[in-house]
Amino acid sequence: MKTHIKQGLKQLGAILVYIIVLGGVGFIGYRLGMESTPLTEEGNLDVGRLLIRIGIVMVITGVMIDGHVIIHELGHLLAGKLSGYTFMLFRIGRFGLIKEDSQFKTILFTMSGTMGQCLMHPPENNDRRPYRLYLLGGVLANGITALIAGAFYLIYPSEYIMIFIVIGVMSATMNGIPLSFNDGKILRKLGRSSVAQDQFFQQLKWNGEFVRHNKTYSEAAEDQMTFNPNEPVTEQFNIYNKLIEINANLEQKNFKRAESNLSDLYDQRSEIIPPYRIEILREYVYCLLIEDSGTPELIERILSDKLLKSHLKMKQADVCRVNCVIAYFVDNDRTKAKRWYDLAREHLDKLPTYADKRVNTNLLDHIETVMAFGTHNN
Repeated sequence: MKTHIKQGLKQLGAILVYIIVLGGVGFIGYRLGMESTPLTEEGNLDVGRLLIRIGIVMVITGVMIDGHVIIHELGHLLAGKLSGYTFMLFRIGRFGLIKEDSQFKTILFTMSGTMGQCLMHPPENNDRRPYRLYLLGGVLANGITALIAGAFYLIYPSEYIMIFIVIGVMSATMNGIPLSFNDGKILRKLGRSSVAQDQFFQQLKWNGEFVRHNKTYSEAAEDQMTFNPNEPVTEQFNIYNKLIEINANLEQKNFKRAESNLSDLYDQRSEIIPPYRIEILREYVYCLLIEDSGTPELIERILSDKLLKSHLKMKQADVCRVNCVIAYFVDNDRTKAKRWYDLAREHLDKLPTYADKRVNTNLLDHIETVMAFGTHNN
């Protein structure tokens, strides 16, 4: 009964978001149509000018969506600084900045289900464990900038300002309403459970150590992990801890153990949020192929997953590594496998953390041995 209620609330939240999105798009279309429909001298609709105008509006809308993603992540950054957090990582799309040893460096990676990311390290020795302002920072930034734009619209009514306002309201709403994977959902989790707070801050602590202190997944797996016994293993914070264990297994080339854990999670994949589901699919098919332990039907089923297929188009080291074993074991194309292998090596330095670099370096070393690609330059 409780599960049905939760599913119903999720569906209601999703419907509300769709209504807001469709309402916002419809409002923009209506206002543009009412205020600026191009007409010929005879008073007829000028289709050519209308198409050009639609094209311009679409481009500007895309730019403004990206603008609100930047505003959202900057909101987290500012709110985090006000709460005593320190900067770790800032990403828009696949391009990002990370701070290592007081030096900034560029990174290239993506996390499916997200358009941006701002990771910060919480203040040390703070019993208050501030999280509300940090998590609300993005929503507040989108909402406040939309309100400011609304004031300008009253003075200077422009269709482009109106688009900016609508996108801002949509962004704030979609991130603020507690859905499967957004700021509002995390905030609600932390407000309801001190265990979830422990998990959240442990996750931030680990991220900081992965970035700033060259900590590996194997070392993190030796820490006392906080699991929430009142939540399933597929819950967001619990699954993060399981992935720490799995990455530690991969780093140590303990593929049988990793495969066993991944198999259990694969069977429950529909309950796992997209970013972690993709990581499970990616590493599961890797283990099955490298160990030659999966049936052709299972391999095909995993590779046909839409989320994974989209993910495998990304140019980043972990993805190139998996494409390498797919080319070698599924496509029987050694030449293509070698290209993916070389590309994975080239992208190692663009991974976001030392832990990611370590596990992927170890796995690429293993691939080099298995496929006899020869020596490489570290």
